[in-house]
Amino acid sequence: MPELSEIYVNVVLKLFLSLLTVVLTLVVHRGLRNLLKKRVSEPAHIHTLYMLTRNTVFAAGAIVILFVWLGSGSDFTVAMGILGAGIAFASQEVIGSFAGYVSIVTGNLYHIGDRVRIGDVMGDVLDITILRTTVMEIGEWVHADQYTGRIVTVANRFVFSAPVFNYTQHWPYLWDEVTIPVTYASDWRQAGEIMLERGKTYASRLQDQAQAKIDKLAEQYPLYDTVVEPTLYVVMTDNWIELVLRYVVEAHERRGVKAQLHHELLQYFEAEPDITVASATFEIVGFPPLEGAPLAKL
Repeated sequence: MPELSEIYVNVVLKLFLSLLTVVLTLVVHRGLRNLLKKRVSEPAHIHTLYMLTRNTVFAAGAIVILFVWLGSGSDFTVAMGILGAGIAFASQEVIGSFAGYVSIVTGNLYHIGDRVRIGDVMGDVLDITILRTTVMEIGEWVHADQYTGRIVTVANRFVFSAPVFNYTQHWPYLWDEVTIPVTYASDWRQAGEIMLERGKTYASRLQDQAQAKIDKLAEQYPLYDTVVEPTLYVVMTDNWIELVLRYVVEAHERRGVKAQLHHELLQYFEAEPDITVASATFEIVGFPPLEGAPLAKL
């Protein structure tokens, strides 16, 4: 009976210490979260730091609980070795995702709030856990850079096997283009001037800031085409003249700005009698005369 009582007391003590560890882990986690809210102002940075502290605190709590139950001697070392070997053998996908998490954090691949594309999934990063990245999806059937409403979970291991595109981390802008075809009979020079003027009007509010950031980025990477000022390109085709306006736009506003430019340009072109927007529609105005006698009626 004395040995049974000692074992019982030992189990109760370990349960108490485990419960105390869980409570302390939650208290530390809540305290660090409140501290981050007070010290950090940018929402994206808050979520990233919160994710790192959450995963670190919970992992430390799990290790402490294992230490309580297994002790600090050789049994703990052997148990951890066996546990690690078993996990490595049975959970290769989990190990790969954890390695992907380490690569994401240490390699600075993306953060919470970044707009990314991982393989075939594109969207804004909502959360990064030890095993998975959660993304608010854009594109798919919407055919533009707007939310579909689906939240997609991607295993972190895919950062090793699929390309990772980051649209906002180093430079929060994209180059986009508006292409409008005009007929050869149109005053394409005037049409080009109108397009370039509208592009400069839009870009005036962000051009200085975009240029400053691209210059800073060029100090780290060998960038060659770093002109952020709107540019017009003219392309001759068999059917019409293509006028291409290239401009810089904030990554999250690409569709809205493109729609606004199209709307304004169409209004300007409608007011100009010498400018006609070309299309691939055809109008049949007549048939050539038929030679020979008509076919006999059956």
